[in-house]
Amino acid sequence: MSVKILSDFDGVWTDQVHEAEGVKRFLVAETARLARASVDETREHFERFEARVKAEPARFGWAPDGRITAYVDEDPFCEANAIAMYLQQARDDSTAQRYAAAILADGFGTLTKFADHCFLTATSTFRAEHPPALVPRAREMYEALVAAGAEIVVVSNSSAEKIVGWFRQIGLEASDGPSGPLRVRGSAGKFVIGSSDRSIAVGARRIFVDRPKYLSVIVEEDPDIVIGDVFSLDLALPHVLRSEGDPRAPDALVLRRHPHTPSWVLDTRAGGAIDHVVEQIGDLAEIVRRRRAASR
Repeated sequence: MSVKILSDFDGVWTDQVHEAEGVKRFLVAETARLARASVDETREHFERFEARVKAEPARFGWAPDGRITAYVDEDPFCEANAIAMYLQQARDDSTAQRYAAAILADGFGTLTKFADHCFLTATSTFRAEHPPALVPRAREMYEALVAAGAEIVVVSNSSAEKIVGWFRQIGLEASDGPSGPLRVRGSAGKFVIGSSDRSIAVGARRIFVDRPKYLSVIVEEDPDIVIGDVFSLDLALPHVLRSEGDPRAPDALVLRRHPHTPSWVLDTRAGGAIDHVVEQIGDLAEIVRRRRAASR
């Protein structure tokens, strides 16, 4: 019997630091254009904004509806959105207010929409200009997982088109259809928080766990293992399901560790929520083998 793995994509199958840096460069360039300022001067200001944000990471992150869905220190992709959040809240920073006014005057409506525009544009450009940014030995690790008895479903906020294309370019027959050896469910909306403020506390962080779109994926896929690199987005909801004894919950939660993974997640494994910490997704092969052996 196979072991079903529900895997995140960005940060599990990729190392997203370079792509995230591209997002911040575009954020600076686009803001400079709207504010009619020099790119160099804007970059200096945004480096200061970023330092302010990272000095208080429990206050800033990706907040699509005003509630933080993932914190700035969890994922480099959250940094641009966290800076936008700072611009929105900076009542005592006239420079930040000037940039915010220029952005809003261009018709974006909110700073969050502007940050989303920068993210989507920059990542699309990155994909067009770079080869697939998968981790080294991605195909080899996938094949080792399959040989160990794993079935893999990739579920991500990124588009299915991006993920399928990158896998196919390294010779893996990924598909966003209902069947196939490597299935992809893109645009999963893990970041979408529902109408309630249901949450858990991990350290000093409040993590919202009413995530209806992600819940529907977990229910439909019924995985044995969930792996991700961002606790708030990938692992908090399945942890809650498991702690409540929900039969749809996975048996094991796995964190892929990065140099940037925050101590509030690693030091206690998010209060005991995380079962395994791995360096690469290929490390799951041994976990899969042990699970299959125990079930015989």
